[in-house]
Amino acid sequence: MSTVRVYHWVHAMTRLRIDWTENDAPLSVVNTLREAGHEAWLAGGCVRDLLLGIPPKDFDIASSASPHEVRKLFPVTIPVQPELGVTMVVLGTQRLEVTAFRMEGPYLDGRRPSHVVPTTAQGDVLRRDFSINGLLLDPLTGEIADHVGGLADLEAKVLRAIGTAQERFSEDHLRILRAVRFAVRLGFAIEDSTWQAMCAQSSKVALLSGERIHEELAKMFAHGSFARCLELLQDCGVMAAISPELSTALECEPSRQRLARWFAAKEVSSDLWPGLLSVPLCPWWETLDPALCGAPVPVQDALLERIRCSKAQIEAARLLATRWGDLQSIPSQPSKWAGILRDRHFPSLREALELQSCAESTSPPLAEIDRLSHTLPKAPPPLGVEFQKAGIPKGPKLGQAIREADRRIIDEGCIPGPDLVQAVAEFILERS
Repeated sequence: MSTVRVYHWVHAMTRLRIDWTENDAPLSVVNTLREAGHEAWLAGGCVRDLLLGIPPKDFDIASSASPHEVRKLFPVTIPVQPELGVTMVVLGTQRLEVTAFRMEGPYLDGRRPSHVVPTTAQGDVLRRDFSINGLLLDPLTGEIADHVGGLADLEAKVLRAIGTAQERFSEDHLRILRAVRFAVRLGFAIEDSTWQAMCAQSSKVALLSGERIHEELAKMFAHGSFARCLELLQDCGVMAAISPELSTALECEPSRQRLARWFAAKEVSSDLWPGLLSVPLCPWWETLDPALCGAPVPVQDALLERIRCSKAQIEAARLLATRWGDLQSIPSQPSKWAGILRDRHFPSLREALELQSCAESTSPPLAEIDRLSHTLPKAPPPLGVEFQKAGIPKGPKLGQAIREADRRIIDEGCIPGPDLVQAVAEFILERS
């Protein structure tokens, strides 16, 4: 993460004093562009974060220079989106996007403009999404250029679309999700006309690719209050656009509050959040009744596949959906837990159980789960050859013999060896 030091506000939020000694790459790129006769500013989220005292994740530069002119000025560049005027400049370990000032043609697919044309710095700002992301910073003087009222909105903690909110969201439907993310991450209120436009166009989120939705949700849930994320997504209609079934499930207030409590209990890992988000689709969720747990939940799989979750995330979600109930009480035979504890996604299920124990009055037996998970053999005993020598043929009976040996090792403390092989072989063959 890039770091700069912001000393203080000056002149009613119109000028910043910044120490660039730890990372002067943004200053260097702007200087190089200006020395070649081009206009250049830091732009977008990095300016917003600097004003809020948040270390920027990266630095973006807006300039009058075309991609061709940028490539001539810097020895190492990467064309990122040349059709949109975006070039990556590489300075040592730093990578900075330099984007040519542009005005945009109509958005025909709810994602990208049909064409772009050069414009001024002010014209470039007017095509951006929200006023707090439309500020320009001169890194040499610390001067802020504000053409869209972004400084006032930052001070008032308000998220406002630039220009006409209906137009901004119809251009790129992903901006509706971005609005929720910024509002939650920064703790800002959403300005009324911006909110009304989000509600009016929320159904268009269904047109977005699953990858884009997944990326925004992951960023959203990584920062800020999940309860507020859930509230905004549900209330503006985005959740219904992504999954009508999940939206219906979340109309149950106790279910919605439970999900918010679980997410608030501890930081949720990237492997677990899709399973936890979709868990209200499980029959057991509303009452936490273990008897209702067990069967796969096809509508949950459909949601996770729709938002392009990884295979690992989907498998972790299935384990939570189908095996949560098995871990709510200690079984008479510890071997009944073996398959769950050996599952490669058990850490995600264990994480969910810990959230449950923090958020609910009834808790799973975590101490016993942890004890067994640490003492349990990592796999069934490798006795296939020995069982065949004892007369067990390949096929179903061999599988039965290995499972029975595993059970006796776990439940009865038997030692893997010739005596166990002989006893289990006789047991299996007698049942034939």
